[in-house]
Amino acid sequence: MNREEFERIMEEIEELREEALTTPILVEGRRDILALEKLGISGEFYCACSGKPLYETCEEISSAHKRVILLIDLDSAGIAIGKKAKHYLSQLGVQVVERHRLTLLKKLDTHQVEHLATRVERIKRELFRW
Repeated sequence: MNREEFERIMEEIEELREEALTTPILVEGRRDILALEKLGISGEFYCACSGKPLYETCEEISSAHKRVILLIDLDSAGIAIGKKAKHYLSQLGVQVVERHRLTLLKKLDTHQVEHLATRVERIKRELFRW
């Protein structure tokens, strides 16, 4: 990865940071939230794997929001959870934003949200080591 590609990733993270100020983020679990917070992303988070049924979490989101950022892993379990969540949220009238999920995870070559901060730090060290 070169510096220009890294700068584009950092711009994407900044866009997510700004969007998260007004739009909640649905993640799989607590480690995902911690990784996003390490990237400076704060706001309202919901966990798909919080111990309660996913549909209840989606209902909770829909009762307070008309839009949500879906930031679920791109591994097989995450894809299944993401499809269900997207279906439930759409049925409840919530607009689902997946752009960040698809671009950040792919550009940082990981399938898991919890690895985003680590990948950014590793690339930063490689590009700016001196």
